[in-house]
Amino acid sequence: MATEVDPEEDIARAICSDHYDGERYSSSLFKGQNTSVSRLAIVPLEDSWDLFRRKVEKPPDRTLEQIGTINVGSLKEIGINHLTNTELSVQPDPQPNYDSHAIIPQKISKGLANKIIDELVKHDPMS
Repeated sequence: MATEVDPEEDIARAICSDHYDGERYSSSLFKGQNTSVSRLAIVPLEDSWDLFRRKVEKPPDRTLEQIGTINVGSLKEIGINHLTNTELSVQPDPQPNYDSHAIIPQKISKGLANKIIDELVKHDPMS
């Protein structure tokens, strides 16, 4: 079994213009398998803006609009309490120049994705 990120840790997900139109969030932000996230214990939120701009943003088509954060334990609880009783985990997946990279390997349904999005703490860009 792969190593899992501690339930006490918080993770961050880049919210880009292809998943958010300024009003609504698309379930595709979390829907699917192997969803990329960043571990805030390794790269704190204030440094995640630059990290996500370097690793995720692809202007002009895909711009970083917000960052969503959630506790790993809370994420797991959302999965267990969902209709499908999905056991979610977060696994470290360090990449070159991106030590904080991790994945949620399980396949996430549209309904579960929407529940996760509802529970995210959304952060606007720091000016």
